Amino acid sequence: MNIRQRITLIAVDVAILAELCVGMRAASLDPDNFTAAFCKSFFMLFLPTLFSGIVLIRLLRDKPQTAQQQQTTPEAA
Repeated sequence: MNIRQRITLIAVDVAILAELCVGMRAASLDPDNFTAAFCKSFFMLFLPTLFSGIVLIRLLRDKPQTAQQQQTTPEAA
């Protein structure tokens, strides 16, 4: 995992913690429906963040160096 992926992972983790706080705050405003309010507010924020984090980490992978490796590796004749 390269440094860009690590920074992205830390940012996604912080965003998920913030979303957890928002979900708890929204749920505390409606104590009669605490579980439903929490699930609705938290998962509406959590799922897009998780999906975008997975996509970003995959996009930030190091690209394979196949063309360069083929040029430097002598082929057996």
